[in-house]
Formats: sequence, C-alpha cells, structure tokens
Amino acid sequence: MSRLRVAIASGALVLASCGEDPRVRSVSAEARGAVLFADSSLGREGNPVACADCHEAAAGGDGRRRPGRPLPGVVDRAVFWGGQEEYLLDAVNECLYWFMGRGEPLTADDPVGVDLYAFLASLEGPADGATPQPFTLGDVVWPGLGDPARGEVTYTQACGWCHGERGSGSGRLSKSTPILPDDTLAKHALGEYTEDERRLVFVEKTRHGPFLGYGGTMPPISLETLSDADLADVFAFLEIP
Repeated sequence: MSRLRVAIASGALVLASCGEDPRVRSVSAEARGAVLFADSSLGREGNPVACADCHEAAAGGDGRRRPGRPLPGVVDRAVFWGGQEEYLLDAVNECLYWFMGRGEPLTADDPVGVDLYAFLASLEGPADGATPQPFTLGDVVWPGLGDPARGEVTYTQACGWCHGERGSGSGRLSKSTPILPDDTLAKHALGEYTEDERRLVFVEKTRHGPFLGYGGTMPPISLETLSDADLADVFAFLEIP
C-alpha cells in the first residue's frame, strides 16, 4: 500500500471517529487495523516507520529481512519480545515507544488498539505460529570482513530499505537516517575513537539498536535475521576500514 493511500485511509478513520463520515465505520475492524499496521502516524509526528516495515504479516514474506519477528500466529503466543513481555499489548507499546517514538501507550479499550488487534488476530500462520519466537542478539564482537558480493545482496534485503544506497543514501527512509558507512564514521572520528572502536560501533548499533545507552530508533537485529557471517559480508560491502 502506498503512503498516499495510507494517508487517505488514516484521514478517513479520523473523520469517522469524530462522527463526520459514518460510512467508514462500516469497514471491519480487521480492515482498519490493516491500514494502521502500514501507517507511520502511529508513532510520533515525523516518524517514518510503520509496523509493516519491521514485521512480516504473511507467511513466506517478500524477501526483505525485517528486524522484527513474523506476526502470523502472534496473538496466541505465550510471551513476547524474546520472553521479556507477557502480554501482546505491552509488547506493541514497547515497539511504539522505542522505535516509533510514540509517547502515549495504547490501552486495551483504545479504538486504535482494538482495530490493530483485530488485524493481528486475522493473520494466518504456520502450525507452530503460536510458538514463542527466538530473538538472539549475539555478542558485540567484530566478525571480520566477508564476501562483498554476498554483502550487497544482504544489505539490499536488510539495510537498504531504511538507509538507502551505500555511500549516497539515495532512497533512504528519512533525512535523519544515517548514510552508510560515511555518516557513522564521521560521527566517530579517528582520534576520538580507535579503529577497533569504530568497527565495534557498527556491530553494537546492529545488535543492540537504541539499547545499552547508545540511543536512536534503529531496532536491534538478531542472529535469526542476520548471522555474524551475514554481518561480515555486509561490512565488506560497506568497506568498513
């Protein structure tokens, strides 16, 4: 769904909630939730990321390596966020806060939360869809440089949709998204950081995202999404010195 269609649909939902267009309320909660799932306005003003950017909503996926785990079957899982959350609503609010900058959490009776839940409950998954999904962060250890040709493919699948093209940032998600590797290297200049420390910055940011005091809104990327070998290939493609 294009961002234009998302914006139109979201605007219609707002009007409906104000009583100005009752026809839209005839749309099912599931359909309204599907719009919200692809709508970046669930986050803070100016947030460019939607739930659909980080999570697959259909079994099999589309070839992109997303940082979040697939969602088919999610409403039946016993735990979330790698076992850190017991309730789906709390897990959703963690995502909205950390990665989309939303200040006000959703509540169980919030119409937005109700619609989003209806969409998630509609997702048909594999037989083991209710099984808690592994999310292994891995160690912050330099993996070395792998194969740049493989790294180009992996970068396109896992990184380029957000950061844009290597070196130019063309097609990046927003102007605030770092251009790789240049912006990160410039922010961690030699003299203030050693070469080894600069390399580990790339690993730390990939594996831990905004956590452990680093900041930002990039979600952590687990070993299930990118192995250390994959990361070595990406770093070779980026020509990390």
